[in-house]
Amino acid sequence: MRNAHLNINEFTNASRVLKQVNSLIRARTFETIIIIALGSPSLKKHEIITPGIELYRIQLLTRSLPKNLIFQAIKYIEFFIRATWLLAKFKPQVVNAHALGVLPIACFYKLFSNSRLIYDAHELETEQTGGKSLRKSLSKWLEKRLINCHDLMFAVSESIADWYANEYKIARPSVILNAPHKREIKINNHFREQLGIRNNQTILLYQGGLAPGRGIHLILDAFKARSDDKVVAVFMGYGPLEEHIKKAALQQQNIFFHPAVKPQVVLEYTASADIGINLIENTCLNHEYCMPNKLFEYIMTGLPVLTSNTKDMSYFVSKNQIGTAICDLSATGVNKAIGDFLIRDLTIMKANAYRVACEHAWEVQEKKMLAAYQDMLEANG
Repeated sequence: MRNAHLNINEFTNASRVLKQVNSLIRARTFETIIIIALGSPSLKKHEIITPGIELYRIQLLTRSLPKNLIFQAIKYIEFFIRATWLLAKFKPQVVNAHALGVLPIACFYKLFSNSRLIYDAHELETEQTGGKSLRKSLSKWLEKRLINCHDLMFAVSESIADWYANEYKIARPSVILNAPHKREIKINNHFREQLGIRNNQTILLYQGGLAPGRGIHLILDAFKARSDDKVVAVFMGYGPLEEHIKKAALQQQNIFFHPAVKPQVVLEYTASADIGINLIENTCLNHEYCMPNKLFEYIMTGLPVLTSNTKDMSYFVSKNQIGTAICDLSATGVNKAIGDFLIRDLTIMKANAYRVACEHAWEVQEKKMLAAYQDMLEANG
């Protein structure tokens, strides 16, 4: 059997999809898989990921057009046509839509091919902004019209799965967490060696996208307000706030920046820290219900965590005794949480973190995913 995975990004940081397709090939659920994504002049149009898995990036002829609504619609139409052409050429029996933006393509192909459709909601896309907006209204209208096209659906958290079941009166999606592969704990000292951090300093790590809405300004303000350097903040990643962080690092002795590293070695660097922090700003339901991959990356290296007091994360952290959910998202609140954290026995939390990470590792998620595929394929003959 053949399988196609549709993405509306450039597929440069798609660890969830890569884990899925590799698992499907290893389990021989499919003989060949193609991944379809957006192209860029700096990226290869075609790559062989591993034997049986190929990536095709669509370099849009309309890419240079302005980014207003009308021209964005023109770009989308081009992507729709060319992605559909690739599907027609490859003839997959199962198509995975990895975002709401590619769900119409998968539904359209299904009309003419009798293929199965899997909708993998990486986020709660229709609830990414608070209040009402044209984009939000259009997204909700589109998803409501197309949601019943799927044969199988995945979600990334329990609350998102519940939301879909309640909102659209559909069977509850299977929850497949964004967890890394199980690995042995191996302590490294990359940050201390490369950034000149002393052995007696505690490293609090933020890793991931350096973008607004992720508590980065809050962490910076908290460390600017600290009177000592017993605890230092290390930011590792890339994004629009990178220069802002670099500037703060030049001005403050307790703030450091490290460039993003290759996905294959991310956890080696994560293991060089002492505490992980993930302060998603709770501005919408998507944030309230999120369970980001960095949470699982932290705990897989045995790091206890400081998180926002959002529904799913706070419950997970408190239930498993692997850290603290911060209720007061202010510089004072963050510093108080750090201070309270450091007088506790981190040894117990570190052991809990690694145990819980192994209980939720990709090897566990893989079994759930493959069982869901098996049920779908058997039900559809």
